[in-house]
Amino acid sequence: MKTVLKINNFIVKAEQVIIAAGILIVSLVLIGNVLGRLFFRKGIYATEEIGQYCIYAITFIGLSYAVTTGKHINMLGLFDMAPKKFRKIDAFIISGVTAATMGVLTGISFKYVSTLKLIGKVSINLQVPTYLVVAVISFGFLFATLQYILIFIKNLQSDEIYLGLENPYVPDFRREEKKK
Repeated sequence: MKTVLKINNFIVKAEQVIIAAGILIVSLVLIGNVLGRLFFRKGIYATEEIGQYCIYAITFIGLSYAVTTGKHINMLGLFDMAPKKFRKIDAFIISGVTAATMGVLTGISFKYVSTLKLIGKVSINLQVPTYLVVAVISFGFLFATLQYILIFIKNLQSDEIYLGLENPYVPDFRREEKKK
């Protein structure tokens, strides 16, 4: 398990770099495009495509990163009020079902990537093979699947409840009690 967590830490660092780089590239290209149009009456070539590709990377690689950190959207109203045993069982169900769902989406998206590769479709302006862009989405699903599997395993091994890998889950009203 230690080797898996080391590999996971490497993936998390790579996700952080991809997300940060994507945000910087989108910002620079869009600001550069606006300034180019304002001062030179000519924008940056393929701004829309570059922005679109970066948004795909930020969104789908960010999906995996959000799962790792536990910063994804949770509907925890009933979960917080339930006894710990129920919360633990619910955490197993949530991580297991979500891992399975993400696994199915991963399979579908990789099949779509192979179809796009066979077709040979490329983007209009940059002539980037479309399958490369969709592969980023597939890897985002794959990494999210792996994160949910790791969360499931962590919940098996620990008495604490984990909804993300970084910290055990503490209900909001209990966080308030700890601060006092």
